[in-house]
Amino acid sequence: MKTGRKSGQSAMEYLMTYGWAILIIIIVAAALFALGVFNPATFTGKRATGFPNVGLPTDWQYAGDDFNITLKNSLGSPINISDVTAVTSTSNCGTVDSINTTGPFPPPLPLNLIVGSGQTATFGFGDNCPSLSAGTAYSLTVTVSYIQQGGTFPITDRGTVTGTAT
Repeated sequence: MKTGRKSGQSAMEYLMTYGWAILIIIIVAAALFALGVFNPATFTGKRATGFPNVGLPTDWQYAGDDFNITLKNSLGSPINISDVTAVTSTSNCGTVDSINTTGPFPPPLPLNLIVGSGQTATFGFGDNCPSLSAGTAYSLTVTVSYIQQGGTFPITDRGTVTGTAT
């Protein structure tokens, strides 16, 4: 009969040891969660991918429901931009409502913007995108439609920009 008591005591010690270990793991996980380690926005850096022809955007910002992106013509010849769109995973940001260029040409709306080689143009989607609070991670697919100087067919360039809303 004495052997039964020892195995019962051994089983209880086994359960207590693992119970304390599991409790410590839960406390550490809760502390890491409270510090924001599991928040994807913590790891989202400002990054652009794609845009194989025009070149990567030089800058972009998402604040509240306003998205602005600055594109630089890296093609080596002027282009006539006819359309720029920005789309989130859930909705379309609508149409461009403001343009700011570094070139000598006035910023027309609707788009028919000539951007010279090496020049930049900033396109604003004011109050059209879904509203994001500061610190929220985002990813937008930006599409630029243009015709290269001397060309006749429209070209579509697409890329993705990610970051954290300000």
